[in-house]
Amino acid sequence: MGGLRPAPQMRPVELVDDDDLSGTGGDLARDDADNLPGAGAADGAGARGGGWRRRRWVVISVVVVVGAAAVATGVTERAAREQADAFAALPGVVRPLEQVPVERWRADADGPTPVLGAGGGIVTVAGAQGSWTVRSWDPATGALRWEVPVVDEPGSGFESVAVACSATVDPSALLLCSWTEPGVVYGGSGESTPYVPPTQFLALDPDGGEQRGAWELEGNLLGLVRAEGDVVVATGLRDRHVLVERRDGTDGTVRWSWTSPIPLVDSGGVRAAPQLVGDDRVVGLVAMTTTLLDAGTGAVLEAGPPGRQILVTGLPDGGFATWESGYGGTLRDADGEMRARVPGLPLAVVGDASVDDLLMDVGNRVVAVRPQDGVVTWRLPSSMSPVAMAYGVVVMAGEGSVGAVDGADGRLLWEEELVAEQRIPPATDGLHVLTAEPDGEGRRHLVARGLRDGVEAWRLGVPSDVLLLTGIGGRLVVVTDDVVIVLA
Repeated sequence: MGGLRPAPQMRPVELVDDDDLSGTGGDLARDDADNLPGAGAADGAGARGGGWRRRRWVVISVVVVVGAAAVATGVTERAAREQADAFAALPGVVRPLEQVPVERWRADADGPTPVLGAGGGIVTVAGAQGSWTVRSWDPATGALRWEVPVVDEPGSGFESVAVACSATVDPSALLLCSWTEPGVVYGGSGESTPYVPPTQFLALDPDGGEQRGAWELEGNLLGLVRAEGDVVVATGLRDRHVLVERRDGTDGTVRWSWTSPIPLVDSGGVRAAPQLVGDDRVVGLVAMTTTLLDAGTGAVLEAGPPGRQILVTGLPDGGFATWESGYGGTLRDADGEMRARVPGLPLAVVGDASVDDLLMDVGNRVVAVRPQDGVVTWRLPSSMSPVAMAYGVVVMAGEGSVGAVDGADGRLLWEEELVAEQRIPPATDGLHVLTAEPDGEGRRHLVARGLRDGVEAWRLGVPSDVLLLTGIGGRLVVVTDDVVIVLA
């Protein structure tokens, strides 16, 4: 990152030729010789020769130093590029922006998942012009890599369709898109067994867009979680129980299945619908009772009592953490064995994992704990929450402020109160904290503040209907209601 590298400094050097020993150059040489201890007329020539030899060694030394400085500068620049490349490859962050970015390209996008990264491209999902289409674009130029028409919007008398796609952190993993078949508007009333439209799945190759498979899922889809090339899905059954399955992403082959022992779907709409949460290590079916399942085998890791909500998140070391209402947080090994009690649920933040501690938002303070034993390393009273980290700095955000904390000791580095409430989490490029801020007059600006000092570096006008600010493939992506804008 060249912006953090000091500029090389060099001194002017005068090179003297043998011929220059006559005239001015010779006078300088003779002056030097006359000043040598013991010098006289008899040894003046030798003194002059010694003076030039000394100059020659000085010149050689300077050349060596300048050459070494050039090599060191090249090594530093190469190391900076490698560091920037490594940082930009992380999900959700941006390649360092050393100057005000400009718009490189934009594309139509909407729906539940308007934009994501897959196969080295920026993938958009759009339902404009009556047809849902998935497209992949070159992140740098915006050149169309491939496009796949998925499904047309149904005609009058049918419910609308919305296509959602999902990818994984593995750029070569399948791109999986799904949508529920539209039902007839007001259809099914009075039927003893209302018709539940199936959900269609389409598996696409992220590099070329080729179709790798298609399959159908019966039942009311309650949620899905990607698990490598597979997907874990939860569906509501006719008897109000919930079926959780891990299925092959290409053809829907069932890897394992689990059915809730009691009804969890409330047909009267009094209770919230069950939710499926988690990752490719552990998933949780959160309902009036919560069950945690091993994502690889389907084994029950924990079955909570009725009325107790359990939230779950993965840990960087392969374990997972849970939080239970009225009980608090727990760090667990991959097999579910309890490791330590903690005050909250660790937050998932984007960035370079340069802070070893797990970060938690516990009421009006942020707490950092050691992942191996849950020991608290620091606490910080704050209304802000951690959202990202870079080079040991934790980026913080609240409804009306943004700031940064030293991840080693919890020291607040800076905090900036915003002129209006904002709910769009900041992003970072490793040099700045990037926020899409309202100005109180219906406009928004993308503002870059120094990561460690909070000093404003630049600002840029962006659309007022910004929904999300994120990094995909190292590019800064601004998401609005119906378009994605790529800046660099």
